[in-house]
Amino acid sequence: MAVITSEALAKLGWGAIHAVLATELVSAMGLEQLRILGPSNRLDAVRRSLACANEIQQAIERNDALPLEDFLDLREILQRAAPDESWIRADELEAIRKVCRAARRVRRTIVQEPFPTVSKLARRLTVLSELEDHIASVVDVYGEIRSDASPELRRIRRKMRRLESQLRERLRSILQRAVAGGHAAEARLTVRRGRMVIPLRAEAKRKIRGFVHDASATGRTVYLEPAECMELGNDIRLAEAEEAREIERLLREATAHVRRDLSALESNLSLLGAVDLLHAKARVARRLNGVVPQLRRDPYLDIRDGRSPVLLLHATESKMVVPLNLQLGGELRTLVITGPNAGGKTVAMKTAGLLTMMLGCGIPIPVHPASSFGLFSRVLVEIGDDQSIEHDLSTYTARVAGLKRMCSAAGDGTLLLVDEIGTGTDPAQGAALAQAVLEWFTEQGALTIVTTHHGILKAYANDTARVANGSLSFDEVTMSPTFVFRQGLPGASFAFRIAERMAMKDGIIKRARELFGSAGASLEKLMVTYETLNSRLRKQLNASVQPQPKPADAKAVKSVKAAPKRRPGRAKPKPELTLDTGQWVVVDHGKTPCQILEIDEKRAVVAFGNMRLNVGLHRLKPVKKDPPATNQRLNRQAAKSRLDVRGNRVAEALRAVDQFVDQGLGHSLINLEIIHGKGTGALREAIHERLDQLDGVSTFKTPPLNPGVTYVKLA
Repeated sequence: MAVITSEALAKLGWGAIHAVLATELVSAMGLEQLRILGPSNRLDAVRRSLACANEIQQAIERNDALPLEDFLDLREILQRAAPDESWIRADELEAIRKVCRAARRVRRTIVQEPFPTVSKLARRLTVLSELEDHIASVVDVYGEIRSDASPELRRIRRKMRRLESQLRERLRSILQRAVAGGHAAEARLTVRRGRMVIPLRAEAKRKIRGFVHDASATGRTVYLEPAECMELGNDIRLAEAEEAREIERLLREATAHVRRDLSALESNLSLLGAVDLLHAKARVARRLNGVVPQLRRDPYLDIRDGRSPVLLLHATESKMVVPLNLQLGGELRTLVITGPNAGGKTVAMKTAGLLTMMLGCGIPIPVHPASSFGLFSRVLVEIGDDQSIEHDLSTYTARVAGLKRMCSAAGDGTLLLVDEIGTGTDPAQGAALAQAVLEWFTEQGALTIVTTHHGILKAYANDTARVANGSLSFDEVTMSPTFVFRQGLPGASFAFRIAERMAMKDGIIKRARELFGSAGASLEKLMVTYETLNSRLRKQLNASVQPQPKPADAKAVKSVKAAPKRRPGRAKPKPELTLDTGQWVVVDHGKTPCQILEIDEKRAVVAFGNMRLNVGLHRLKPVKKDPPATNQRLNRQAAKSRLDVRGNRVAEALRAVDQFVDQGLGHSLINLEIIHGKGTGALREAIHERLDQLDGVSTFKTPPLNPGVTYVKLA
């Protein structure tokens, strides 16, 4: 049984993590591994997965990324290659060679680098050098049969070139005479139905003896093969048949080599997909500043300075996600979180659940390393409105159905997360049912986190063993949430105070207080008073630790800028740093500007064109203004080997090609693919001219059978 359902995982915010993992993958096999990724409750497996991701994360921080490259899912190809005497296409053989090369490179890099845990996985990769070399001797990097694949093929192709040259010369001579006689529709040779022909005006088709192979859509032009050229055309057809037979023989021979290594290839595919996913996890962990906390066998949560991964992925430089400190486990089994609306209760609960699930998936998380997490056999989540017209479920009925499932599953080893428990019906009855449910969860030994506004549940948590209150603090002066979680303290809803701030009529608020009752009003007043005193105490403490300003004369006095307002879900922004990611700097008082790609407390990774350098922060100096616009910010995601510029204007496409080739060189790629489409051929020609000018390009080629793609080989 799965630890958590996909629907429950989505409610915790897994979709954001899944999406960013997908962008970091480079292969279809890695994407398939991501589709089946789910949290595990096996401690050894989780520790191993986290160790692998952590090792790769450390390698990325050292700028020692794995040599991963895009490769196809070969399983369907291998299935067709399995029967005796079968054969596969040349481009499919080239795809197999790329997988062999990827396995060889990844295994060599991981085994040589300090990857003790990942090395155990990489050593299972089989190096198929003989198969890789044999395919390379038959098929080129563009997926076409090499002319030197065999002496017989070399002889046949030389013969074909000689015959084609003779035929072309003879046709040109006939075409020139037809042009001079006014019989030709245009002065260029063409091919129809595999035969070289000349275009004639329809009324002149009897002026030259020959065979008409085709006509234009208007019927004004016919395409004629002159009789005197037919014998040469037939000789070329025979040579083509010889070539096809020899190519089939070579493909059968190469496929036989593949057939001998089918099991190793299938295993390599799966292992490379796993490494690709590990690499993606490490890159995401790097973005989140993730660490591997302490892991325990028993169900437990001790989150220290934990930050919401979803908020971190969307945070900007001016926003800081407020850390969460929360403990649950051991004697404490149930946590009741209260506080005002939009105060962060649900975010705190989701953060606790998502961090736990990310660990189960083997992803280092954004917490303090001293945090402790246990693993759970089941995680059930009730968040949001699950009403359904189709199944005749109201909001409350749907919530009760969810709580019923939780009651059945509750036990030692389960984690239960319920948002706004007891809502959707009569408040008094809903609160009573909610308390009864929480009593059941606690008795069964489950770990439970719920959010609520019910005062009866605050009192229940305060008076009951193994149950505790928790709340998100609220600034009573500004009437705005601080998003700071406080364990052991209930939170006020501030419904009346917020209504007063919103200029609700005094008579209505007064009547509401009367209806609320003296007991409820006293409890609310007590919590509001606590919030007020707590807010004042924080300000006094902050003031006591601020250094006293020195006396200054009038000339030395500077204007003080107003403090920026805090945004919901974020803490106060830190002062702007001198250096930051994306900033342009120079190294050691040099003149060549470079861009900061990654930065930590002491060092930074900067980019000089295609080169990257790891330097200390003390060696960097900001430049006064950005360099020219041509120095685009480098992409820090995994390099892609395919670029699609179909539909782009020529200038846009050329800029994209420049950046694409530059990225490929920077990531040490060898083969690139540019998809430009057929069209009129103008875009293809412009791209070819640009590629011919780029120093890093070794060769490029557009295959005749696929004129919409150009394959590029980098130096």
